[in-house]
Amino acid sequence: MHTALVALTPGEAARPELKAARVTEEKPVPVPVTRPSLYAPWWKSNEVITPSVIGGGASLLTAIGGIPWQNLLLILVAFGGMAGFLYWRKNADRKAVAKQVEGMA
Repeated sequence: MHTALVALTPGEAARPELKAARVTEEKPVPVPVTRPSLYAPWWKSNEVITPSVIGGGASLLTAIGGIPWQNLLLILVAFGGMAGFLYWRKNADRKAVAKQVEGMA
């Protein structure tokens, strides 16, 4: 494979000092095998929760970190506006209900 890659580079194949590297040693690498929690419910299983939390958190941070600050500010202002509107509606409804209850008494 090395020889074929060198042959693709113009002028490199003609150099006699370039030789293909040989594999001289094979070393077995132990692969740890973890037994899945077959009898545990999914919310207690490390095979489900850990990747979900780590992957979800990392992707959320990456997504937020990739947003330009102007767009992020606009999103935060929009959420703040919605929260303010919902708070205002809740207070208006509370006052209207209190007025009706007061009128009944």
